[in-house]
Amino acid sequence: MTRFKSFATGPNDLVLSSLKGLVAANPVLTLMEDDKVVLQRSGKDKVMVVSGGGSGHEPSHAGYVGEGMLDAAVCGSIFASPSTKQIISALSQFPSSKGFVLVVKNYTGDILHFGLAAEKLKAKGLEVELVIVGDDVAVGKAKGGLVGRRGLAGTILVHKTAGAAAESGLSISEVSRLARTASENIVTIGASLDHCCVPGRDPSQQISLGPDEIEIGMGIHNESGVEKLSSIPTREELVQKLLRTLVSSDDIDRSFVPFHPSDEVVLLVNNLGGISNLELGVFVHLVASQLRQNYKLKVVRILAGTFMTALDGPGFSITLLNLTRAGDDRILELLDLPSTAPGWTVKQISGQSIPPVALTASVEVSPRPSSSTLKANPDFIKSLLFAACRNIAKNEPQITQYDTVAGDGDCGITLLDGCNGIIRAIQSNEICLDNVVQLVLDVVDIVENCMGGTSGGIYAIFLSALAQALGNNTESSELDVGTLSRSLMFALDTLYRYTRARPGDRTLIDSLAPFVATLVETSDLCKAVAASRSGFENTRKLQAKFGRASYVSDSAITNFDDEGGLPDPGALGVVVILEGFLSVYKK
Repeated sequence: MTRFKSFATGPNDLVLSSLKGLVAANPVLTLMEDDKVVLQRSGKDKVMVVSGGGSGHEPSHAGYVGEGMLDAAVCGSIFASPSTKQIISALSQFPSSKGFVLVVKNYTGDILHFGLAAEKLKAKGLEVELVIVGDDVAVGKAKGGLVGRRGLAGTILVHKTAGAAAESGLSISEVSRLARTASENIVTIGASLDHCCVPGRDPSQQISLGPDEIEIGMGIHNESGVEKLSSIPTREELVQKLLRTLVSSDDIDRSFVPFHPSDEVVLLVNNLGGISNLELGVFVHLVASQLRQNYKLKVVRILAGTFMTALDGPGFSITLLNLTRAGDDRILELLDLPSTAPGWTVKQISGQSIPPVALTASVEVSPRPSSSTLKANPDFIKSLLFAACRNIAKNEPQITQYDTVAGDGDCGITLLDGCNGIIRAIQSNEICLDNVVQLVLDVVDIVENCMGGTSGGIYAIFLSALAQALGNNTESSELDVGTLSRSLMFALDTLYRYTRARPGDRTLIDSLAPFVATLVETSDLCKAVAASRSGFENTRKLQAKFGRASYVSDSAITNFDDEGGLPDPGALGVVVILEGFLSVYKK
């Protein structure tokens, strides 16, 4: 269905419509439309288990909301993490005295936004535990580096473990411990005949495999795998190859969880969205047979079906949970407990009917007054913002092209969404143009509402810290370069507390950090913007250590063009914004 031309005009509408369909078919669930949150009230004062992430992986995550699993799922745009505002809105619906366990896949955007939400709740005195799942073995220890393993279908077993533990009345420390124990003993690898088709993108611009090719270790966001085979093996040979990577300890780089004969394991075979049930059944048989015959493992449970997709990805993944190594019999007991979640098909449905809860709107956020005396010229501010937004619109195709190769192709669109939100706010007089601090706070709200993914979280944290620093200014009522540069340095230092990315790691930090440092040193905006451009150009020579670009082969980056390699799209976004500002400042 994602190949239908009519879907190309509204991928975000597609997400909301899909959630409405889920709730229509399962009226026990409730949809908060403004924030794309699916939830079910428990009626119990228990630990609340919440998850979420980018859409396009259905039935994950909204399909796992129900008794004995998730209490809520927060849905971002396709392949882009939800905003902190969405997450806070979801959590505010549960007046739990037992605390919250947030389960997220190991992707930077998800960790940033759910992490920020967790910190905000902790600041209010609530107990919150963040459980990060990384079960992929395709990205080895050397290549994964600081990023770690991607979160794949094994995340569903963690959802079930945590949700059933919470439903059983266990404490937050026990729920989070069991979830982490399960996560630490799960491994997953997949294979696909092609990349998936993303709604709203021109299929001719997407990377595709040849008719006789298959990719091993492909991610669930169209990330390239670790090996591309030029001829498609038999099903038996393919399963043998995947299990050697998954179970065998011969490959030290990918031996994340050891397996020994007689170990008890849970097997999950997952349809990535585009293979038939007939084929899936064949793979289930082959995988279970080889695990028993070749590796002498005791397969005590087999879960097969569509658990976590990559839209219409024509492939499958294999997940193993080593119960023996986990060393806790309760994990299997928790997996066996029934759940009413519509996506959990391996279950006994409870006969009890729970009336749906009507929610009229998401949490209202009242305007935040600012006591700062820093004044601004409204016409000048408006010109600055319009120039930056026009420059983003002009460069969006190039940013998107870079991100299509190095990531999931959403960086340019995400920045453009933020710019369009700013333009709408200016045109409707919903943004403050004469008070600097309130202006930045208003922009933060727009970023949280309009920009998902990693970049949305980074911009929101940076700008929030900038507003804090500017608001603490007591030296002058006019914004000068000195005040601005000190405030920018405070914002950058704050951002560093939430990301391990630093200059040289091939991220937007490579453009942002030299701009701030040069402005502090020289008080010259032109030189600072030039330093930002230089930092961006240098990313052509750098190896990615964070984000989805870290999974892309080095050759795809170094051989991108004749100008020295593929630059980082996020770094380009920063330069484009700054150069837009500079074009007005010079005048």
